[in-house]
Amino acid sequence: MRKLNFFIPVLSIIILGVIGFVFFRNDNSPLKINISHPFKGALLPPEFPAPRFEWWSESRDTSMYDISLSTENKKYAIHATTNQQNWKPDETTWDSIKLMSEFEKIFFKVRRKEGGKSASVNFSISMDSVGAPILYRQMPIPFMIAEKNLDSMNFMLINLGSSQKPHTAMKGFPVCGNCHSFTADGNTIGLDLDAGLRDKGGYFVSPVKDTILFDIANYRSWSKMEKRRTFGLFSKISPDGRYIVTTVKDRVVIKNFPYTSVENLIYSQLFFPVNGHLAILDRQTNVLKELPGADLEEYVQSNAIWTPDGENIIFSRAEALPRDSDIYEIDVKNEFIVNEYVERKRTLKYDLCIIPFNDGNGGIAEPIKGASNNGKSNYFPAISPDGKWIVYCQAENFMLLMPDSRLFIVPVSGGEGRELKCNFNSMNSWHSWSPNSKWLVYVSKIMSPYTDMYLTHIDEEGNASIPVLVDKARSPYKVVNYPEFVNRDPKETFVMNYDFVEFEHINMAIKSGDMDKAKQLFQRLEDQQLYFFKEDCENMSYMLNLMGMPDEARKYDELARHTVNATIFNN
Repeated sequence: MRKLNFFIPVLSIIILGVIGFVFFRNDNSPLKINISHPFKGALLPPEFPAPRFEWWSESRDTSMYDISLSTENKKYAIHATTNQQNWKPDETTWDSIKLMSEFEKIFFKVRRKEGGKSASVNFSISMDSVGAPILYRQMPIPFMIAEKNLDSMNFMLINLGSSQKPHTAMKGFPVCGNCHSFTADGNTIGLDLDAGLRDKGGYFVSPVKDTILFDIANYRSWSKMEKRRTFGLFSKISPDGRYIVTTVKDRVVIKNFPYTSVENLIYSQLFFPVNGHLAILDRQTNVLKELPGADLEEYVQSNAIWTPDGENIIFSRAEALPRDSDIYEIDVKNEFIVNEYVERKRTLKYDLCIIPFNDGNGGIAEPIKGASNNGKSNYFPAISPDGKWIVYCQAENFMLLMPDSRLFIVPVSGGEGRELKCNFNSMNSWHSWSPNSKWLVYVSKIMSPYTDMYLTHIDEEGNASIPVLVDKARSPYKVVNYPEFVNRDPKETFVMNYDFVEFEHINMAIKSGDMDKAKQLFQRLEDQQLYFFKEDCENMSYMLNLMGMPDEARKYDELARHTVNATIFNN
């Protein structure tokens, strides 16, 4: 592990240098100053705290720099000197600059004392506030490391108007957790967690309060409801909180790449669905039902969202990969097929479609003009809360971690899909609208392998501003992903507690030699589970043998012999 801990930081420095050279260098002088943050012409939210101004040059010396920050109207200016290649004004000064700028341009200039080289950028403050916090996931990369160190993942809550560090909402949970969504009022959360026996279909729904407890009381399993293993990909709770749209019968292509190259560190996983039907859970009746019109076996239908009025569902659709004899397979086991996708010998291009919800009765799915049939892959639709715009990702193929992913915008009613001005040259994805429909948060890998968070303003005509980096969301050697706005007071925080026992907990107790604790945890693991698959029974038997309990292990061996992967046994 020491070798890896050394390898990642060193490799990151090399990558940062290459990225900076490619994207920022514009002359051959070693003394040339390049301002990397903020970007020229950036628009900042009015509540934004003082940003960190950053610059660099190929000459890594200890030169002194003169700095000036001034308003276009000449009403306010400050000057400073530093020997660092970054500088941040104090909050009082920053508040004065924002106030005195009167929403006109603000100029930042840095000049090297020796040699006289200088650089400058201008930016401005928006009249539109963001007005809501963002919940996001923080984790290490590559994915192979995250998978082996699941307790290194956190969920963070960031108040964009505060100078304080982001709040840790959930720390070091021992399972994979990703997709999360909120009701329109921000009072209910739905969260995908591989709970219990690493059930990929684990899902939690809970009221948002000071302390949110994810336990057996608010846990459900798409796998249990389907009586087969399933991912339940991209689940989204409806605006009013009554329904959840999810994916069932899903099968994915998944490939984790070894971290033997720069590219494999930056884009360490290929993951996308090749089969799937949309299904609706009615939380009042606890009935899960496939959505007619989005349940066709010839298509993969996934990645669904609700329109703000709850009347329609927008989703991604593509031609499905035909299933072989193993209809219960949840990831493509045929390595030849997987490698054909990796080598781009097979393609998959998704269209965005819209279908009426119709109280769960569905209807005809119609491709959205401008986000379909364009020779590209269109995915991750996000609709503005005012119901006017869809922002989505477009890439040559597939979805998720696509280096060529760019953000496009199209009217909900369909029209011309336009590339947003905020796009960078290295992945733009995982975006979410602010509750007031004025701002879009998204992530990109333009500045490092470790994905950063950005904000861009969307005007009435659907035009995006030059983005601004959310620099306080950065954490050393961890990425930011799945940012989601929460329609709540930005000053409010909450803590999410995960109260399930996992195999990993028992493993750690066994490795530490505490068999009494391991047995206690195992009893809780048995008590919290309502069903078992063949693989689960085999894992339980293995764990019991490790604890020196062969008689109990034989019970699960017997269950495993009479269980197939699609069968569920109730305790």
